[in-house]
Amino acid sequence: MTRDVNGQNRTSDRFYAKHRDRLKAVVVILRDDIVKEYDCQLADLSQGGCAIRAKLGEDSNVTIAVLRINAPTLGIELEVAGRLCWNQQTSVGSNTFGFRFRRPIDLDLIDQMVDEGLITRREEERMQVGMPVQVRRAHGKSEVNDVVLEDCSASGMRITLLGQVDPSERLLISTPSGVSGTVTVIWLRRTEDDRCECGCVFQNLRSARAINDELNQILV
Repeated sequence: MTRDVNGQNRTSDRFYAKHRDRLKAVVVILRDDIVKEYDCQLADLSQGGCAIRAKLGEDSNVTIAVLRINAPTLGIELEVAGRLCWNQQTSVGSNTFGFRFRRPIDLDLIDQMVDEGLITRREEERMQVGMPVQVRRAHGKSEVNDVVLEDCSASGMRITLLGQVDPSERLLISTPSGVSGTVTVIWLRRTEDDRCECGCVFQNLRSARAINDELNQILV
């Protein structure tokens, strides 16, 4: 059993968007008294939040937004307010954003979307690694030790370490061969053996490709 040390964790089950052509989403932002709407793709969904892929341009640094989710085949028109709490570059001009709902959505609605095949528990392939890596923090922050890259995917990684890092902190991860990439800490929890476990997303495509290419050469 683990205990959360970060209030931003999504403790509910996470589901992944499957048929994006049948699941429409729009993020609505108010900036300088102007309402802007951006079409986006739903990447994953839980009761407490979701991840969306969007091109927000100059509005990428806005934190307060409204998300509209529309599933015409189910007659679902959902509008939820929340915060854009993190973002990660996924392609040129496009980012994936973490969106935390102000209020949890109805579990029956999620079950309905699962039954219809719009979302699924299956996520992208994740490599089991278990390799020691080095972590560099910003100047002035305490060092962490015994860092292990537990698993990795195209979008992020899970590491464990002795010490403590901060939510939303950027870390430079380096493999034993010197390949490095930048990640952002998304969630934290303390394990039974008193290690800090961290879920991270890659900060940009270059970092994701560098680390994953290195792991594919080592592990495959």
